[in-house]
Amino acid sequence: MSATRRARIALARLRVAGIKPERFVAIVLAVTALIEEDPDSHRTKEFRTVQIAKSLHRLASGTHKRWPFVDHQGRQRQTELHAFPRSSGPVLRLIGEAVEQPCEWVVETHLSAVLALKVKRYGRHPTLRTAGLG
Repeated sequence: MSATRRARIALARLRVAGIKPERFVAIVLAVTALIEEDPDSHRTKEFRTVQIAKSLHRLASGTHKRWPFVDHQGRQRQTELHAFPRSSGPVLRLIGEAVEQPCEWVVETHLSAVLALKVKRYGRHPTLRTAGLG
């Protein structure tokens, strides 16, 4: 399948899973804020786009199974398997672009407020605290 088709399928899985658009916006804002605050982070648009797509991809992909078993003391237990497909390549770029572009206005308008709230609640980024910058 082409990357475009696989990206559309991934976005459709998000819709079927009931992921609300507000969550998409929250992920875009969070990833952008994390990259903006981290002085050692990559500053390219492609990096941000792919990180956004990775976060979205994890929301509605993978295999999730549970098996009941009896442990050595005779108690009922449950084991779980959560396996996610590798997320890489052009599919992530397409997913990220499809979501990031409509959220640009929100990021421009609210990023500074999100960063201010983050610093107020949790403090500066750890690398800034240890360097004596915050």
